[in-house]
Amino acid sequence: MKTKLYLMALLALVACSREADRLQGTGYLTVRLGTDLTVTPVVKSQAGEPDPVFSLEIVPVKGGDSIHVSDYRTLESEPLTLPVGDYSVKAVSGPDTSLSWENPRYEGEANVSVLPDRICEAVVTASLARTMVTVEFDAETAAYFTEYRVTVANEGGDALVFSRGNGNLSRTGYLAASALDWDLYMVNTQGTAYRVGPVAIENVQARQHYHFSFSIDRSRAQAGSSLLRVLVDDSQTEKYYQLNLDFGVDGLPSISGYGFDLSNGISVKKGDVNNHSIVLFSAPQGMRSLTLSHSDPTLLEAGLPQFVELVDASSSTVSNLTGVGVGVQAVGYGTTATEVDLGSFLGGLPMGEYYLSLDLIDTRNRYSAATVVLSVTSPVEAEATTAKPWAGFAILNGRWFTEGRPSGLRFQWKKAGDGEWTDYAGTVTCNDAAATFSAELYGLQSATAYMFRVKTDKDEETRVVSFTTTAAGTIPNLSFDDWYQDGKVWYAASGASARVWDSANKGAATFIGSTTTPETSDVVRGKAARMESAYAVVKFAAGNIYIGSFVGLAGLGAELDWGMPFSSRPVALHGYYKYSPKAIDYTESPYGSKKGEMDACSIKMYLCDWSAPFRVNTSTSTFLQDDDPSIIAMCDFTSNVATSGYVEFTFPLQYRDDRTPKYVVIVGAASRLGDYFTGAKGSILWLDELSLVYDAGQLSEEERQLVGYRNL
Repeated sequence: MKTKLYLMALLALVACSREADRLQGTGYLTVRLGTDLTVTPVVKSQAGEPDPVFSLEIVPVKGGDSIHVSDYRTLESEPLTLPVGDYSVKAVSGPDTSLSWENPRYEGEANVSVLPDRICEAVVTASLARTMVTVEFDAETAAYFTEYRVTVANEGGDALVFSRGNGNLSRTGYLAASALDWDLYMVNTQGTAYRVGPVAIENVQARQHYHFSFSIDRSRAQAGSSLLRVLVDDSQTEKYYQLNLDFGVDGLPSISGYGFDLSNGISVKKGDVNNHSIVLFSAPQGMRSLTLSHSDPTLLEAGLPQFVELVDASSSTVSNLTGVGVGVQAVGYGTTATEVDLGSFLGGLPMGEYYLSLDLIDTRNRYSAATVVLSVTSPVEAEATTAKPWAGFAILNGRWFTEGRPSGLRFQWKKAGDGEWTDYAGTVTCNDAAATFSAELYGLQSATAYMFRVKTDKDEETRVVSFTTTAAGTIPNLSFDDWYQDGKVWYAASGASARVWDSANKGAATFIGSTTTPETSDVVRGKAARMESAYAVVKFAAGNIYIGSFVGLAGLGAELDWGMPFSSRPVALHGYYKYSPKAIDYTESPYGSKKGEMDACSIKMYLCDWSAPFRVNTSTSTFLQDDDPSIIAMCDFTSNVATSGYVEFTFPLQYRDDRTPKYVVIVGAASRLGDYFTGAKGSILWLDELSLVYDAGQLSEEERQLVGYRNL
């Protein structure tokens, strides 16, 4: 059943001022919604659908703030108070988009005057604000076709695609449209493709329902062909398209390359405008349509229209195509064979890959199509393509254009401004299937401009690619040589203004003194950081040090701000540690079972994209979790083994993506579970001579794999 939906809004307005004061005071608004099912509809009703929920936008005609009511039904029990005046009342339901499925958009608007001591009514008729589209195929279609697809698009290119393969043929779509184009694509059981359209429909309006009904006239099916009847029902007129479809496989249209396999694309060298790359079109039953189309701005700028129909094309169209290097000839309706030469046109394009769609339909509506990759390559054997620079190294990329890998393939590089090129002496990794190769150039200076190129045994001038390495940020006092004392509290810095490191000292010093102190004798060089876990009268306190600041005590725990601003990308943390663990003698939930086990130290580093330091709260167990999405890269080391002296370490930073960091955190703790007040009194961790590694050449191959920079 078809229905027409009405929204009736009753504006009951009672003045709060005297009758004489007609321009002042307030009134009250309430809304009543009803539907009229007696009107012959344009839209199709959906049985069992809930009534749409309407919101209201009430706008003073003379200006002022609008009032939004998300659900008109709330005014039934709570009328809206409004000042006296003229208003526009707009009712809407559904998404405010130009395309939607199963979710119609209704709109309606009316004006109302609010007067004192008057009851005023405004009727807002809300109707479908989009064009409704449905598609139907008769049951016999599946016996002849394995796929059938209908595309209905508006003038802006928004398209509803109804496809058997997608299983959405029975869905209802809605478009904001003043014109429609519909297109039918079908593949029969023998694999022959057919295409009809695009067919234009003008003067399309909201509230119209376009129902595309497709059926097969089976009376001619035994003769090897069939009439496809297309019914377009917009509730005003019915249009029929009688389309003869030949189900025979003889004389099918085809598209092929002259002397080459078109499926491999067309490749020419840049500047070779004398090359001939000919595409052959054949239609033994005659051509009805032959089109070239693309959506590439470079092809458009070079003079190739986004869409061109060659069958019965005008002389000016043929002349314009010939002028830009596309070799075509006049193609009349029913022509059985023609060719298009793209070689000269391609040779004049910039290097790169482009995509061109070719569509051929014969007079029996049988369809052949191809999307051709157009490759414009370098006139040289190989060339440099891109570089991915880090602070201390870079990944160099190149490609070759010969049938096989050219002889003598290698990279050359130099610092910008230097005169001599240096042959790259490291390993070059080749991908023969993709004709690409790469190398990792180590030992570079940070924030420095470099350039590289590719050479082969053939002496050719090739493209030079420039790149600049990123900055190598530093962190103050990584050596832990600088310390100062403020009362009982030790800080790893030369003074308060230079402080980026902090510890739990400020919380523990009142009870037991500093747990993190400078080490002056047992060091790698200079001074070291000594962290000893202890029991601070009421709570266990792990000896620790971290980049950030101690905020203050919180309950029986503390609040800490982790991190300092930092935007560089090191590949590893290097340094020295020494550890002397004890058996765990203090535990709290959930680690009660750890009592008696050997304590373990922890060394961590994080690169994150925070906008402010991370606030740790040990009393509420608010900690940075290792799966937090803000983490860009991290390393995490823990050990419960005592060392006889300092152990040198390199911990690779494992990157998750290529975001630029905003903050860095380094944390060392003598008791790994100290955040949870669990550990051993007397466990001691020493850290000394930390440094950031920026050159992947200083890592082993296994460590490079852990960093993962090649996959970013």
